[in-house]
Amino acid sequence: MKIKLRLLLYVVIIALLHCSQLRAENAVEDYDSLSRLTSAQLMESGRAYFEQRVASRSLACFSIVSERYRKGLPQDEARVCIRALNNIGCVYKYFYFNYIEAYECFSRALDLCEETGYDEFKPVVLVNLGDLLSDYSANFVSQPLAQQAYDIFDQCMDDAVESRNWDLMATAFFNLANQNYELDLKKYDIIFSDEIPDSTADLEYVRLQYQGISHIQAGRYDEARDCFMRQLQTVTTPWEPERDTLATLISIAYTYQMQRDYEGMADYLQRAYELSLSRNIDDHAAGICQQLSDCYQLMGDAERQRQYYQLYLEKKEASYSSHLANIGELNYVHELQKEQQRARDMATRQQRQRTALAGIGLLLLVVLVSAFLLWRKNRELLARNKALFEKTQQMMKVEAEQQTLRRSRQSSEHRETLIQRIQEVLDTPEMICQQDFTVARLAKLVESNTTYVSQAINEKYGMAFSNVLGQCRVHEACRRMNDREHYGHITIEGIASGVGFKSRTAFANAFKREVGLTPSEYLRMATAENR
Repeated sequence: MKIKLRLLLYVVIIALLHCSQLRAENAVEDYDSLSRLTSAQLMESGRAYFEQRVASRSLACFSIVSERYRKGLPQDEARVCIRALNNIGCVYKYFYFNYIEAYECFSRALDLCEETGYDEFKPVVLVNLGDLLSDYSANFVSQPLAQQAYDIFDQCMDDAVESRNWDLMATAFFNLANQNYELDLKKYDIIFSDEIPDSTADLEYVRLQYQGISHIQAGRYDEARDCFMRQLQTVTTPWEPERDTLATLISIAYTYQMQRDYEGMADYLQRAYELSLSRNIDDHAAGICQQLSDCYQLMGDAERQRQYYQLYLEKKEASYSSHLANIGELNYVHELQKEQQRARDMATRQQRQRTALAGIGLLLLVVLVSAFLLWRKNRELLARNKALFEKTQQMMKVEAEQQTLRRSRQSSEHRETLIQRIQEVLDTPEMICQQDFTVARLAKLVESNTTYVSQAINEKYGMAFSNVLGQCRVHEACRRMNDREHYGHITIEGIASGVGFKSRTAFANAFKREVGLTPSEYLRMATAENR
């Protein structure tokens, strides 16, 4: 058996030596040909490779340009190097999902913008950095990073408007509003300014995004869905347009969720998942699987709920190790940087390889003869090993199923604890009657994030946070109307304001919807009852 293992090892060594020689020769040729191009030509080629999703070649082009940066370079050449460094960060993020490398590239590009006075390019790098932080916070549930990303996009909006960089403004607003259905839209009315050219990339898309969120906030989910449906036809961004489409599909699913149409929600989440798979948008696949799992749980489809929860776990695990899966391709770029030195040693190594191959060939002959003589004896051993292997595989399968069950149980316990903490806050009138009380405030009080809190509320109460909050405030208003001793001197407007409503109209609508009476009717009956 040991002899057969040695045989396999020697075969692998020969193959690796041959592949290494071919790869080195190709890398030398690529490096020499790319190095002879101007920075402008490399930038153009890098962008073309990016659009063709040839990540390694795109990264190689941008890397050669960025390495040409030196202090004292003419301003135009230095700025090209900075743009190349920014583009490297985009390649690492969108194709390799390597957040660490991408963060270092964007941070370095920002430092060079400061160092060289390249102020007009800083907002572009900031948007990319904010997008990175936003995706990272979503994948790894980090509220501080999510807030940092929000602050970056908000600042970019201001900078873009001041510099009249409308393409940047559209990109910043998209990131601000992406799945942020409670966004304060009044701050960003500028996107409807007549001053913005119609040729601005994704202008119509972000305007529809604004309108869709506005309808959601007003509870007009059919109108919101119509806006998002029209969005699908207006994606014009030149880089990674599939990500805009993916965001829109998730927004459409959200409108169905708010109407408790879980079949419609599942349909569009399925479309989003299929798009993420077909276009290799792996950094969003796990989140979509989790939403599908929650959706089928609400539908009572336990089998599909488990299926997508298992997919969620698998995608989540893959996101932690994705840069390892791509290490071979990333290594191609690093090899380009080493090839000139390696080429000088090539002749010596080739001679040594020929000598080694001759010795290995002789050894292989001996091994083959020995392996033939041991073949019969090894048949019994192979059968025993196969039985042991199958037993081990079965044990591993059982352990994996038990592990999945434990994770599911832990997730359920965590959600029950979260719902209990949410209920404690909702039972506290001093908190919920504050006019600035939002789901973000609630999430902070229960030490969670808005997404989890919203999902927990929908699961517990079967309605959105705003409806639950309105219901709690109306109940508190009824209690105060019944307590004539302490609140008999307060008008309906005073009670409405005291429980958190911003206007009597909003209070009256919520009260009528919840109680079936107007506040005035209820107050008359409560007064008569207490006499």
